[in-house]
Amino acid sequence: MNGEILENPVTGEALQVLESTPGLFKVQYSLRPHGEIAGAHFHPGKEQQITVLSGEMHLRIDGAHRVVRAGETAVVPAGAHHFQWNPRDSEVTAIEEIRPAGRLHEFFRVLFGLARDGETDAQGRPSLLLAAALFSEFKGSIRQAPLGTRVLLAVLAPIASGLGYRRQLDRYLTRR
Repeated sequence: MNGEILENPVTGEALQVLESTPGLFKVQYSLRPHGEIAGAHFHPGKEQQITVLSGEMHLRIDGAHRVVRAGETAVVPAGAHHFQWNPRDSEVTAIEEIRPAGRLHEFFRVLFGLARDGETDAQGRPSLLLAAALFSEFKGSIRQAPLGTRVLLAVLAPIASGLGYRRQLDRYLTRR
């Protein structure tokens, strides 16, 4: 839904959805001072473009550190492992575009909802079984970057599903 605002109170991220279609997920993204995303990840078959409007975004793209300042743009190639953070004392705001979108809008709705409801740790990460269900559900759109974590979550996914963790995600998929 365009105009929807998704907030993660744990990581300090906020997304205002500007466009959400199968071809494009475009958001105005903000990250609080000294905030960082929940973990390194990649988007299979999807390119991400980040244009900083204010502040300074720090990115690690396939191991290389990149600083993107207001007025600058960084491109995260399809499949590139990346992580972003804000080490400064002021908020950073950017326009992020991911092509094609896949199910990223739904993914953020679920992850941020889990954080809002106290279902993540202090870094914004769900428990292993909940993460297994989450990343199994959205594996076509987003995956954890560390290989060991991906393997562990893949092994745990059927167990998480059998224990009902997948059903926990449904409440965020149907809530608007």
